[in-house]
Parts: sequence; C-alpha cells; structure tokens
Amino acid sequence: MKDSATMTEQQKIEWLQQYQRARRGERLANLALELAREEATRISPVLDGMPRKSGHSDRVPRAAEHLAEAESACADAALICHRARQAVRQAIAGVPDADQREVLHRRYLLGQTLTAISGQMLLDYRWVRRLHRRALDTLTPQEQPWA
Repeated sequence: MKDSATMTEQQKIEWLQQYQRARRGERLANLALELAREEATRISPVLDGMPRKSGHSDRVPRAAEHLAEAESACADAALICHRARQAVRQAIAGVPDADQREVLHRRYLLGQTLTAISGQMLLDYRWVRRLHRRALDTLTPQEQPWA
C-alpha cells in the first residue's frame, strides 16, 4: 500500500469501503451455507427421514463435503469482515475532529449515504460533503495484513 500521505482521495475512499465489501462477502458466504444445508437435507435420508433408493449413496458424501466447504468459507468471510471493521474503525478514530469522525463512521461503517447523514446530523448536505472531504485529508489508512 502507498504511504497515506501520497494516497489520493479516491484511494482512501476505496480503502474505507473494504468493510462494506467484506460485509457483502460475508452475506454471500452465509447464503452459500444456507444453500448447502438445504441441499444436504434434501438428499440425505438421515436428515429428512424420507425413504430413498440406494442409487443416491454418492450424493450424501458430496453434500457433506459442500456443507463443510461452505462452513469454512463462511468462517473465513466472518474473520475478514471483523478484521476489516477493526482496521477502518482504527483509521477513523485517528481523525481529530468529532464531526468528521461521525461522518466517516456513518458513511463507511453504517453504510449511510451523505444525504442520510446530513438529515440525521441536522447539517446541510454541502457541509457534510465538506466534512467528508476534510476527514479524508487527515485519514491515515493502515496496511491490510490479512488481504
């Protein structure tokens, strides 16, 4: 990663968005896990109690393997999401101005738009944009050792 002093505003925004990307990845991993569970219960006579023909015996181990892979991917995604949140929170905590920290927190951790932030903070939209830009100037992102 580049030195935070040489990072552009857009690069800092992309760095801050890592948590939202990680959250999307975690949601997708959870969805894949749910689908693997459904598949396992649909074909496994042990799990659903329905009588089956003996020709489907190879499907049960494959479903169990898919389920184990999905659980592992889900755990990995949760860990990445947790670490991304910690890194973004730490960088936001380094911003000296409280209003600027609040804007960054709402934007990059809560996922709110600048319009919603201006309404909730009872500030003019243009002022929120200005606070956001100033906060990015003082932000010092850290390396991502897990990525």
